Amino acid sequence: MEKTGNFAFGDFDKRDGMTPGQVAEVFTNAAGTYDEVWGSRNYRDHIYIAEGVADYFQADVRDSVRILDVGAGTGMLAEQLWPRGFRQIDGLDPSTGMMTEAMKKRVYTDYYLEFMDGHTITQLDTDSYNCLVAAAAFNTGLVPCAALLEITRLVKPGGLICFGIPDARFTDVKEYINRLEPLMQQMEEDGLWQLLDKKHYDDFYDNANPGNVFRYIVRASNVDVKQYVETLCQSC
Repeated sequence: MEKTGNFAFGDFDKRDGMTPGQVAEVFTNAAGTYDEVWGSRNYRDHIYIAEGVADYFQADVRDSVRILDVGAGTGMLAEQLWPRGFRQIDGLDPSTGMMTEAMKKRVYTDYYLEFMDGHTITQLDTDSYNCLVAAAAFNTGLVPCAALLEITRLVKPGGLICFGIPDARFTDVKEYINRLEPLMQQMEEDGLWQLLDKKHYDDFYDNANPGNVFRYIVRASNVDVKQYVETLCQSC
């Protein structure tokens, strides 16, 4: 598993078929060098998301905006939010190693060791946050489609959800093929959230890998999860 885990960090397809616990262990093993690796690959998804959040919230209110960073990892996105004036940031990630590295940076108020996989996170109440962000969280073995429902539950109506997805994920990740984009659209049609905008970038990492940063405004956080999960299962 150790050798496979090392490959699975850089080769996303290697995570296909792993259990959630195994995926978390991959990231724990990589935590000590995570920032260095992605820095060398000119990773920029987190920067674009931070810019999108700062564009939405006026500077004079940012220190009171409660933010949940999903797939928080070592806190690279929170490090971008902090100098823009955001102070009430919680992290959520299942990897103990990632949490250890993140908490050294003192950018999070709380850090929850949890999988964002669609189950109800009982530690977090409905409408807990004004904003939810996710960088590099949509990939093989990471955030599944059903997680969008729990993500929406946690944000107050009128709040912002901002995340980035490389274009290739919609067609290369089995979990997302013909499921993720239709779910995003269905949630909008049903009045759960409204697309504010999506902004295209050519260089999420490696000076390539184009993708979009999506910004959604939450309209209703009371989600009939069972209905959506059943719909998703029909498309499996």
